[in-house]
Amino acid sequence: MSERLLWVGTYTPGSEPEGKGAGVYTARLDTRTGELTGGGAAIGAVGPSFLALHPDGNRLLAVAERADGGIACFALGAGGPAGPLWQAGTGGGSPCHVLAHPAGRHAIAANYADGSVSVHALDGPAPGEAVARITHTGSGPVADRQAGPHAHSTALAPGGRHLLIADLGTDELRCHPFDPDRADPVGPAGTAARLPAGTGPRHIAVHPSGHIYVAGELDARVHVLRWDPRTARARPVAAVPASGSAGTAYPGEIALSPAGDRLYVSLRGLDAVAAFAVQDGGAALSHLADAPTGGAWPRHFALADGHLVAANQNSGTLTALPLDPETGVPGEPVSELEVPDPVCVLSAAD
Repeated sequence: MSERLLWVGTYTPGSEPEGKGAGVYTARLDTRTGELTGGGAAIGAVGPSFLALHPDGNRLLAVAERADGGIACFALGAGGPAGPLWQAGTGGGSPCHVLAHPAGRHAIAANYADGSVSVHALDGPAPGEAVARITHTGSGPVADRQAGPHAHSTALAPGGRHLLIADLGTDELRCHPFDPDRADPVGPAGTAARLPAGTGPRHIAVHPSGHIYVAGELDARVHVLRWDPRTARARPVAAVPASGSAGTAYPGEIALSPAGDRLYVSLRGLDAVAAFAVQDGGAALSHLADAPTGGAWPRHFALADGHLVAANQNSGTLTALPLDPETGVPGEPVSELEVPDPVCVLSAAD
C-alpha cells in the first residue's frame, strides 16, 4: 500500500482549551515519499482531542474534551464517515484519552479534570452507556498541576487482564482487574506502582517482554517498570532522561515501533521526538537522537510504514519524518500539512 489514511483530532471552539479546529480531520500519507495531502474536516465535533479505532476498523472513537466530558462513536465506510452512532457523557471533566479495548466491547475514557475513568459499552442493547466509573483521590508535590488526581491515559497491562491508569496528579500507575466478558468489567482498585514524587505520569507504552514505559510529563523522564502478573504490580527498573538535548522538555506521547526495538517520545518545548533503542530484553533504553519535528509543540504522533507523522499543536501543522531503516531515527521532515490545532494523529492501519 502506497497511501495511508490518517485521522486527526483537534481542539475546537467550545473545547477546553479552545482551538480553531472544526472536529476530526483526515489526511493521507504517501508511504513512498512521505508527502502529506488532504487536511480537510471530515467529522464535525467539539474537542475531539484524542481518537481511537475500534478493533474492527469500521468505527472511530473520539473524546469531547470539555468541562462536561463526552465520548462519541462514528461509523466509517467507503463513502467516508457517517454521523455519530452514539454520543454519551463520561461523567467527568476534560476527557483527554480514549482506549478501545481489543475485545471490541468497551471504550475507556480518562477524564483529566477530576481524575475519573469511565468505561462505555460499544455493543449490545445500550451502546455508549457507561457500565463503570472509576474515581480516585490524592495529590502530588507540584502545586499547580497535582492538586488532585488527573487521569491522563489508560493502557492494558502485559497479559491484558488489568487496566492501568496513568495519574499525573498522584504520581501513580493505578490498576484494576478488567474482564471484558463481565457485565461490570472493572475489578477492585489497586496501585501497580508509585512513581517518584513529581513525575507526572502521562502516557504508557507496553512491551511484549512485560516491561512498561511511562512518560513523565513533569520530571521529563521515561520510567521503565517490569510487570509482575502474580501480584499485579510493576517494579521500577530504570529511569532515563526523555531528551538528550539542553532545554526544558514536556514529554507527551510515547510509543514503541512495531518490532518493539525502538521507543519514541514527543518532546514539547524542544519541538522534537526522542528516539531510543530498546535493549536487554526491554529493561534498558539507550538514547539515539532528538529529531526536530519541524513544527511547534508536538503532542501526539503516528508511526506509519516507515514514517513518523507528528501533530504540532502550536504551529497548526502535521509533519512527516522518514524513519531510518537501520537506526530507526527520524530524519528531517519531508512534508508539512496545515491543520488547525492538531492534537492527535491516528493511522488507519493502527
